[in-house]
Amino acid sequence: MQFPIFTLDDDEIEVLMSVIDAWCQTNQTDPESECARAAIATALDLMEAGFRTRESLSIALANALAPSVGTKKPRAALTK
Repeated sequence: MQFPIFTLDDDEIEVLMSVIDAWCQTNQTDPESECARAAIATALDLMEAGFRTRESLSIALANALAPSVGTKKPRAALTK
């Protein structure tokens, strides 16, 4: 796992945590699971790319982890 080379202020950390919490609740996922850790890694990548508000990060994360048509794997999993 690579660590991001950018910094987050307290408000951005709150955005990250609230988006991940909401994602875990929506997807009935344990916040300590590997799946949640993958969502956190994806969210950090998205924040580094500029998605730093709650709304923009929520939408981008949902799109990044949404199942592709014809498969049950998240899009992010298909690129690895």
